[in-house]
Amino acid sequence: MNSKKAPATQESINALSENLGWEIESSALILKNGVIFKEILDEKNIQDDMDRILDAFLTLNNFTLYIYIELASVLRADFRANLDVEKRYNIKWVNCAILEGYKHLYGYGSKRKKSVWMSKIKPLLEVFNNKEFQQDVRILEDSIAEFGDSNITNLEQRDLSFHYDIEPLLVYNMLIGLSEEEEVQRMIHFMDLLQKILRFASKYTTPIKMEPKALLKYAFSFSDSDIFQNSKDKIYSTMENEINYHALRLDTFIRQQCLPELIKQHFKDADGNFTNPINRVLEIQKVAIHLTYLYIDLASAMRAFISSEYTIEKQFSLKQINTIILEGYNKLYGLNEDSKDSFWTKYVYPIVLDCDDTIIEEFKSMEEEFHSLKMKIKTFDKQRQLSVHLEDGICKVYSMLHSLNPIEEFQKASELLNFLPKILNFLTKCIQDIALENQIDHEKKMAPTYEKIDNVIHILKKQPDCAQKEDLIRKLEDLKSGKLFDELMRKKRK
Repeated sequence: MNSKKAPATQESINALSENLGWEIESSALILKNGVIFKEILDEKNIQDDMDRILDAFLTLNNFTLYIYIELASVLRADFRANLDVEKRYNIKWVNCAILEGYKHLYGYGSKRKKSVWMSKIKPLLEVFNNKEFQQDVRILEDSIAEFGDSNITNLEQRDLSFHYDIEPLLVYNMLIGLSEEEEVQRMIHFMDLLQKILRFASKYTTPIKMEPKALLKYAFSFSDSDIFQNSKDKIYSTMENEINYHALRLDTFIRQQCLPELIKQHFKDADGNFTNPINRVLEIQKVAIHLTYLYIDLASAMRAFISSEYTIEKQFSLKQINTIILEGYNKLYGLNEDSKDSFWTKYVYPIVLDCDDTIIEEFKSMEEEFHSLKMKIKTFDKQRQLSVHLEDGICKVYSMLHSLNPIEEFQKASELLNFLPKILNFLTKCIQDIALENQIDHEKKMAPTYEKIDNVIHILKKQPDCAQKEDLIRKLEDLKSGKLFDELMRKKRK
């Protein structure tokens, strides 16, 4: 297992990707055998020291191989991505995998005693009456603890990657701040630690030998089938276009979110009557931003699946699809009965209360569809739990990973993606209702001013024709129509 820094040239990137692919293929076979043997061992009632030793090192070895394959798969998906936004989607999983892996290996705080190291390896000190083993354990534990203390990982970045945020600008800033080079270096540091663990495990264990019949388990995966057949290239290209389109929309949304600050800078005397309608529209737009993330994330994961060479790579992409759907929907609408911290509850519901009856009726209809989809998504919460966390053990995680059916996972993604345009259409109606309400209110307040402007224009038209007269009339008409204000704002933004 060789950890390498991602080179700059395309030729060396291709070479690294190919080498990682070979390592994924060989490691996947060893991992499968290790998982099968560990499951056989778990069925026994472990009593003697030899079984305890074997169980401990199998657990450690399976964990190390699993995390290595996941990290290598993520990096290869990043190398294959064509768009910067797609690369950011893939590379953000590096930090997530390392944090979850380290938590399972060694843990943090009070949960450390349940970690693989503390619950499986450290107790072997009572079994091995061997100074060399004791010294190796101490040296490796120092390396593991040192990694945890080095601040190589980023917990906030992990939370934003997995769970999104009710303030979508935080997610955007996190994504924009990602550096492929920094994430690869983060990965190299952890892979160095994984190498030490594998050398330690191989020193005190012998190769596993099993009956051929036992190896039939996990012999076939749904992802071994070419589910897309001749349409693969078309789907892959269509998804790239969708990612590019939504990335452009996302950039536009983010620029518009900066409008209140722009108004504050250039119109310091602007009161709430002027800014409140703008803030209401921008809060609705935050929901649209979150939907854009879901489009990009799901399309990127689906493209990673299609472009993967190895079955286990495809399975990792499927578990990411599963995670995106559940976490994205939970932040959008909520999966619990009391989901106050969702976009729908925080930003949409208060707006709808002030809308007309037509909007309210459509809102009720949308609620029914949201609830129906919620019930479906909740049924694969266990898959999501195993997709993110490793605390149930690599055997259960691997079994879940192996069982993922690409047809089912793509159908889940399609069902959510097909619902998103309907949500966006409803949000547009809410914005139009706010704009209409604001326009009516504005017209009432400005009626006396408009009357004065009309009177001035009427007087000016009776005056002799001249360039100054025509220019003044045009400016007064632009002031009344709002065109003058729009032009001033355009110049301020330059």
